[in-house]
Amino acid sequence: MVLGGIALGVASHWDSQPKDQIATADSTAAEPQSGSSLTGTESGDDDLFAETATGAIAPPAELQAPSDDSVIWTQVVGAGDSLSKLLAKAGLDTDVSRDLTAAIGSEFDLRHLKPGHRLTLATSPDGVPRTATLEIAGGTRILARFGATPSVQRLAPDLDSVRRAGEAKIGSSIYAALEGAGIPTRFATDLELILAGTFDLRTALVGGEHIRLLWREHRFGDRVVGEPTIDFAQLDLADGRYEILWPDDESRQTRIFKDGLLVQTFDQPIRGARLSSAFGPRMHPIHGYVRMHSGVDFAAEQGAVVSATQSGTIAFMGERSGYGLLVELEHEGGLSTLYAHLSALNEDLHVGQGVVAGAEIGRAGSTGTSTAPHLHYEIHVDGRPVSPLADTRLHGPENGAPGAAESRLLVDGMQSELDRLLGSRG
Repeated sequence: MVLGGIALGVASHWDSQPKDQIATADSTAAEPQSGSSLTGTESGDDDLFAETATGAIAPPAELQAPSDDSVIWTQVVGAGDSLSKLLAKAGLDTDVSRDLTAAIGSEFDLRHLKPGHRLTLATSPDGVPRTATLEIAGGTRILARFGATPSVQRLAPDLDSVRRAGEAKIGSSIYAALEGAGIPTRFATDLELILAGTFDLRTALVGGEHIRLLWREHRFGDRVVGEPTIDFAQLDLADGRYEILWPDDESRQTRIFKDGLLVQTFDQPIRGARLSSAFGPRMHPIHGYVRMHSGVDFAAEQGAVVSATQSGTIAFMGERSGYGLLVELEHEGGLSTLYAHLSALNEDLHVGQGVVAGAEIGRAGSTGTSTAPHLHYEIHVDGRPVSPLADTRLHGPENGAPGAAESRLLVDGMQSELDRLLGSRG
């Protein structure tokens, strides 16, 4: 069958999803079955969008076809799944599978299909495909429409943000403490990475420490989407109280306080991004052996805006072995910053041109030696890489400066919000 210039056909054994296969689960829901994935909170009282006993799930209203008589099939991507494998499960023949794959692949690199992504198909009652929707990280959707006017779109999610709070006493393990308190355990990694330039969290914890955390969940309808985002942490150690203020979606600066005084700031190149790898020796994800990681990595969506962390002059723009597309900026005092694995460069810029802090220099990607979209960021002093989190040559306001006072007000606001939310739990 040919629809709108795209050859389509569908196996005849499709059927409407039985109502008894649709379930809504709360925090006591069973674990997802093998081959499927469910994104949810570690704990909480809110209802979550849940998978059924067969691994099929009811899609949000926004993902369903515009016609009420559509037949809906939806599946969470599991380990080892490919798009063609999912389409075969849906009963599509080879030709249709190829056309749908090409349509979705025109807007999304299918090599980056991961467990937890979700495919939703809608057909007419007689089996003619109407839409195919692939929901990827953060609720972003690739929507392919078929018919007289076929189209493919990348749709940004309209997410609601819900603030959550928790506290715990650390015993033998910070991971166990967070899990026991119903706090996402991935925050232990966030803390370790952001504090790496200040102290080694693993050796600093001896047991008995107190931690309070403030974070956001992102919701699409009644379902939690993606990973939670940590905003603030208070960590009471033997040598004092540390408070960490992460950047929100509109900020590029992380701030660390000790006993109320600003001790470290870090300007990052992508607004609201989170660290995914620290500076120093590590097991290389591609080469498979321990080697020096000469910068830090930020998890980022393909095409995320990358900005200059400080004012400087463009020293290099282009390809470099391993780094892929790269921009290098020179700053005063023998400093330089590098921004690597970019998917695109700002075409309005050129070598020798000056840029101000915050200026767009490119877009995040996965060029060079890379396994997925992210940004690799380095700081060099006289040609040698230094830890971007520990070096103080590129830093924010000192104590007593107006910016430091503003930061302290933000921390006080976070503490008040923590007190309110923890108090409301009784």
